[in-house]
Amino acid sequence: MKFECPHCHEKTFTPVQKALCGSMRGRGKPCPKCGRRCVNGMGNIYFSSLLSVAAFIAILAIYFTASERVYSSILIGGIIAGSLLLNFVVSMFFGKLTEPIRTME
Repeated sequence: MKFECPHCHEKTFTPVQKALCGSMRGRGKPCPKCGRRCVNGMGNIYFSSLLSVAAFIAILAIYFTASERVYSSILIGGIIAGSLLLNFVVSMFFGKLTEPIRTME
């Protein structure tokens, strides 16, 4: 399974390469075929933002309502790790690659 470069329209990016491309504000990864840089689109930014807000709210709710601090800290660590992993997996398989908006040197 490969994803299409927005510049040369060839399927050159693997899912892991696509996930490591970064967001629209980043430099992105160069296409193996044409060499121009590609990033994940705005859908990835929207999902990442919503996931971060949901994880933050869940962490605050656990922190203020938990009676056992040891288990709550383990749960908070699990929420942070889970949200990072979920964001990476969604970046791998969903959304399109686009051109970066950052100017290149």
